[in-house]
Amino acid sequence: MESMLKIFFYLHIVGLVLIGIGLYLLLYGGAGQEINGMLLIAATLGLGGLMISPYPVVKAIHWMRSKDTK
Repeated sequence: MESMLKIFFYLHIVGLVLIGIGLYLLLYGGAGQEINGMLLIAATLGLGGLMISPYPVVKAIHWMRSKDTK
């Protein structure tokens, strides 16, 4: 379970970085003026959101299991 928690933690960090990149491109990059730029912004924000979402669930399951065994 600990290795799965680490994997999802690292995916969470990568997802946060992707969201940061997407927000930077959206607010400061000027890439939103073109179709390809809009696609890049949507892809980075979407993939970042998908990558950060499982970590809190896995962390809650880990916490509940540790409470159950004590």
